[in-house]
Amino acid sequence: MKKLALVLFVLVSTVSFAQEGVSMKRTTTLTISEVPPTWPGCDGSINQKNNCFRQKLANHVVRGFKFPAGHKSGTRVVVDMIINTKGRPEIKGMEGGSKELQAEIKRKIMSMPDVKPGHSGGTPEVRKYKLPFTF
Repeated sequence: MKKLALVLFVLVSTVSFAQEGVSMKRTTTLTISEVPPTWPGCDGSINQKNNCFRQKLANHVVRGFKFPAGHKSGTRVVVDMIINTKGRPEIKGMEGGSKELQAEIKRKIMSMPDVKPGHSGGTPEVRKYKLPFTF
């Protein structure tokens, strides 16, 4: 019986010492994907959605565009805009071109269809865009 107790003591103390200094840390990696605003009919990867959005917006602006009188070819206009959390555009500023050309660009952008807003982890977020147009 003394031998059994001694063997158990040695086993328990060895196990106790062997566990000392061992850390059982558990790490969890959380990945939140940022999804851009999505134009109706655009799907695929995030890059595909981004490219499709820009292409559809450019096509939308060009289709039915009414050039103002006196327009000069090669005029560049840069539009600062956001797509808000409801999927609607808001123009924050424009640079270049005449006021009439800027007004026509604004008219076309504001007439775009509602898009699915960008989101991060399922929460809608504002997305900023700086779009150059050369007419």
